[in-house]
Parts: sequence; structure tokens; C-alpha cells
Amino acid sequence: MQKIVTFFLVLFINLSLQAQSLLPTKYGIKLGANISNIIAEANDGVESFDASQLFGFNGGFYMEIALNDKWYINPELIYSQKGSSFTYSYVHDYEVNQRDERKSSNELKLSYIEINPTISYKTKQKISINFGPSISYLLSSEYNILSDESINLCCSGAEILEDSYYQEENLDLGLNIGLSYYLSEDFFIDGKVNTGLMSIGKISKEIYTGSDPDKLNEKIYDLQNIGIVFSIAYLF
Repeated sequence: MQKIVTFFLVLFINLSLQAQSLLPTKYGIKLGANISNIIAEANDGVESFDASQLFGFNGGFYMEIALNDKWYINPELIYSQKGSSFTYSYVHDYEVNQRDERKSSNELKLSYIEINPTISYKTKQKISINFGPSISYLLSSEYNILSDESINLCCSGAEILEDSYYQEENLDLGLNIGLSYYLSEDFFIDGKVNTGLMSIGKISKEIYTGSDPDKLNEKIYDLQNIGIVFSIAYLF
């Protein structure tokens, strides 16, 4: 993954140097908000993931490198807050014919630094069509268990279930698709959808999916980022 990041950095520098001899390169700042969520793939034996959106901040630096009067390369270096609050249910089978159905509510907050090598096509209607990959490096994560309670307790058990835990990944690769509307030559509003293509981490918990203790299931959910981003930008 580090080789991919290095490749895009070198590509941006080369494109910038080449484009400067044709049309002027502009620099700017972007500020906005994320409406982020998480999708998850569950292992056998646990119920589907029920997630809700979190709102976060995004902002950083922006370049507009003209290849011609229609096509542009727009590299971004952005700080971005993502995450979700979510609930999942699972069944714990105790050692002696006892079953406890439980519901766990959680919250995951993530902060990234992103490199977005956006390719843009400008139309005559002051609209720009934007697409490109997104490379994100994790700066910090905060995983909180809001509640973990019984839904349908069959029998009382003496066992204490351990809390779930979050095992994070430092890098995320995604895809951005969106539109920009230019209010003037140097000021525009921007909206895009970001879809993660890699696992950002795993929510794990030691649970049993049957009466056999050998059926211990640890890795429960494999998580991916998804969200909508709204921004305003000013070019110098």
C-alpha cells in the first residue's frame, strides 16, 4: 500500500510540472461535512448489522491542475472524520444447557488523512464531473460499547461475557464519485459519494454458536467505510 501512495504522489508532482507550462495551476482550501456510515459482513451465527449515520468534519488543501480546458487533475490532502453507531445481536450458549440472546450497541469514530487524486471533467453548465480513488491513513480511532444487554434470557448464567473489541487497519482504499458546481471561477460547492473497497477493521467477540465449545467464533464483523461528503472550496 505504501508503494501505491508513493506512486500517486510522484504522479501528482509530474502532472503539476507538465501542466504549469500549459494552463495555470490553482491552489485552494476545502471545508465540509461527512455523513458517514459503516457496512459489515458477518460471520455465520450472528445477526445482521444495524448501523446508523454519524456526522463528521472534513477539510484540507486542494489543487486544480489543468490538462486542457475540459480535463483537470485535482489532488486533495484532506482530514476526514468517519464512523458509525451500530447494533448487533448474538446468542451465547453456556456450558450447561443455557442460552442467552444478547444485543450490543456500539459506536466507532475514526479520523483519517486522505489523498484523493480526483479526475474532473468541466461542462459548459459550470458543473464538473469528478471521480477517482481515495487513499486514507488512519490517525485515530475510538470504539465505545454503549450497552450490552439480554434480549431473551432463558436461564441465569454465572459466566461473565467479555466485551467486544475492535481490531483496526491503518490504511483504507476507496472510490470517490461526485459533482461540483462553480459559483464563480474560484469558488465552488462539491458533493461526492465515497465507497470503501477494503476492510477498515474487525469487531470481534468471544461467543459460542452452538453447544460445542470448539465452535468458538471470534471474528464477527468485517467493516467497510461508506459515506456522502459535502464541501465548499475556494481557489487562490
